[in-house]
Parts: sequence; C-alpha cells; structure tokens
Amino acid sequence: MNFLNSIAVSIIKKLSPTGKTLSTAESCTGGLIASSITDIPGASKAFVGGVIVYATEMKRKILNIPDEIFHYGVISHEMAEAMALAIKSLTGSDYSIATTGNLGPDVMEGKPKGLIYIAVATLEKVYVKELNLKGDRLSNKTEATEEALKLFLEVFNEADT
Repeated sequence: MNFLNSIAVSIIKKLSPTGKTLSTAESCTGGLIASSITDIPGASKAFVGGVIVYATEMKRKILNIPDEIFHYGVISHEMAEAMALAIKSLTGSDYSIATTGNLGPDVMEGKPKGLIYIAVATLEKVYVKELNLKGDRLSNKTEATEEALKLFLEVFNEADT
C-alpha cells in the first residue's frame, strides 16, 4: 500500500462510522484524490463522488462557478474555495476537497509552477491552504494530493474534537 492509500484508509475509517460523506472537485490533481480514496475497500460508505474540472470552461459548466470568481484567476484561493463549496452543494456531501493550481513546467496566468490551492469545506467553514511546490509535474501532483488528504484529516479531526 502506498502512502496516499494509507492516508485514504484513515479518512474512510474516520468517516464511515459517522455516516458523513465526502466529495471532490479536482483540477490539477486530475482525479488522483478520488482514485486514492476509491482504492480503499468500503470507500462507498463515505465517498459519494467527484469531478475532474481540468479545463476552465468545465469549472463554469459543471460546478457553475460564478464569473466574478474568475476575476481572481483559475489558480487562486477564491477558486479553490468556490470549487469546494460547489461540489459539496452539487453532491449533497457533508465535506468536500477541491484542488486547483499550476503543476508546471511553465508560468500560467502569471502564477509560478508549483502554486497549488487546496480547499476543504465542512458544514460551517472552508479551509484553504496554499502550496508552493518545487518538483516536476508528477511529483507536484502527487504531493498536492497528499497535502489535500492530510488537510482533510486535520480539519476532520479538529471538527471531531
């Protein structure tokens, strides 16, 4: 079992007994968060689904992100937050995780390679974390996924105490 799966196991073990559910909206992580979670037996007790909204237009069409959010850029704190809230609403889940960012190798929207935003939405609040990763595309994608799963656990554990 790889490290991502071990974090996902922890998520499923914590969520399942509560009856709470999780959804994902992924851009730069391309479905790796959802894949890591659904690799775990019993994930269907807690994971309701997710979307990959890689292209900007898909954020509009699928998640119905308002035009004013796009003024901040696709790679922004505001976009990550809006994506997390949108997928939570769309799926009716209790929690959600969203990612958006620039894996590299080039500057995008004037934002540097490795700039990633992760958002975790709960019933009361949205937590957003900014990452500045230094690896290549694949390592940035993997690290962003790991950080997203860890952020979810941190938020869930805080809410649980």
